[in-house]
Amino acid sequence: MNFYINPSYLEYILVALFFAIYLLYFILARYKADRLNLPLRGYFWAKLVFRTVYVGFICIALLGPIFGEEKQQIKVKGKDIIFAIDVSSSMDAQDILPSRIEKIKYELQLLLSNPLQARMGLVTFASEAFSSCPLTKDYTLLQNIFIPALSTKQTYGQSTQLYNALDMSIKSVIREKEDKIHKRAKIIVLFTDGEDFGDDYGDLATLIQRKGIHLIIVGIGSEEGSPILTPSGYKKNEKGEKVISKFNRKALIQLAQMSGGKYFEISKQKNINRNDMEKVKANLEEIQGTLEDKREIGLDANKYYYFLIIAFVMICIDMMITTRIIKLKYR
Repeated sequence: MNFYINPSYLEYILVALFFAIYLLYFILARYKADRLNLPLRGYFWAKLVFRTVYVGFICIALLGPIFGEEKQQIKVKGKDIIFAIDVSSSMDAQDILPSRIEKIKYELQLLLSNPLQARMGLVTFASEAFSSCPLTKDYTLLQNIFIPALSTKQTYGQSTQLYNALDMSIKSVIREKEDKIHKRAKIIVLFTDGEDFGDDYGDLATLIQRKGIHLIIVGIGSEEGSPILTPSGYKKNEKGEKVISKFNRKALIQLAQMSGGKYFEISKQKNINRNDMEKVKANLEEIQGTLEDKREIGLDANKYYYFLIIAFVMICIDMMITTRIIKLKYR
């Protein structure tokens, strides 16, 4: 049997103090018995041993007894996930309620409610891309700070350039020095409505395949499209007409094919809603990280309550059974 707590001088002093007080009690009891010319009864000796035992059990409980040497081997597999989120003005479109960007925030919170056993980071993009949160295992940081802060007002420029988004995501997920030691699985999850006003991203799609990066694309929106709500009303073009933002499924499927990735949707078409986030989660779980470490963990636990329960029962018995040093006789 081992203990969680190693006895210190304080514990030894307290135990010694208890036995000193108990020895004094024994001396006083013996003194009274001698003065009355009566022997100490068997009860007294039994209770003396009884009390010593349950005090010993209490001391053991306080030290935290551990039983067993059982060990379990766990395998630690490395996985790095970058969530690339489109925060251009078109993400304020309300064809997906309450809006495209708010729906993404909600789905990300659900996804992170069950940890994926991976390092995660966040890239936001519109016309420019930014690393909003570097790779971290602190999921609460993403859930409580970075995801709630996602907004179409947090980046410069209102158009979308997928080239910049992919470029920044690749840079965020690739760590050349780390990769020589820990070859973690690398995943980019891209959330966008597919509108793209940037350069051709064919070279980046090739790089994604060459580096073995898993690209998961989640398209969001509707083919019918929706006007874009702004604080001053709906967004209008130079002719004063409402700008209708339409979901570009074809471009996103093409990007997934070029990069060897997978394509999913959160969309609405003729009152039929589609949400593939469960499939996204399943794919993230299926991607096997490379073996990073093996560790052994002990399965032993603090069994203090066994000794505490026994001591409590013995104290109750001790309180119910009383002893008498003298016996009075009435004539």
